[in-house]
Amino acid sequence: MSWLRPIDQWFVDRVFVYQARHRAYAARLAGDQDAAEDLVQEAYARLFRLENWAEIANPHAFTMRIIHNEAVERFRKARLVQLDQSLSLQALEPVDDQPLPDRVAIARDDLRRLAGCFDSLPARCREAVKLRKIDNLPPREVAAKMDISVSTLEKHLSKGLRLLAKWHSATGPGIDETGATESARECRKMRKLGMK
Repeated sequence: MSWLRPIDQWFVDRVFVYQARHRAYAARLAGDQDAAEDLVQEAYARLFRLENWAEIANPHAFTMRIIHNEAVERFRKARLVQLDQSLSLQALEPVDDQPLPDRVAIARDDLRRLAGCFDSLPARCREAVKLRKIDNLPPREVAAKMDISVSTLEKHLSKGLRLLAKWHSATGPGIDETGATESARECRKMRKLGMK
């Protein structure tokens, strides 16, 4: 479609796909469908008037904020504002679906520590956990690939998952993988002594 401007394509791909959410949010703010539709259309019109529209990181959240601000402005201009409507505007702040940056950082650190723990597993346990839990293969297929019985596979899985849980809980925030390494040494000592 060569007649589409870049802003039109951006609007269709990044904003209009959320139109149902925009309308539902506006309806909660305005109380009736006609006023809600006006809020949404005004928000869309404001987006098209922006010169730096391509720099908006989260167009959906930005549009929700425009709808909210427009609703607040309309209530301020109205001569009679019902108290419950004014309170509902404050309670209906737009919710951003994106996780907070600190949560993203914590999750990444958590994943890094779990990967370190996973790498510390004994080879057969690591292979069993990977094939069964990560690759999601059925037990019989995993056992066949590893050339072991299903009951032996279950023992490797149980041991691997138990060690992962132990090591992961031992490596809390701000703790490195030395706890996991010490537990791996413990595991090797127990194997040498014939203990499980």
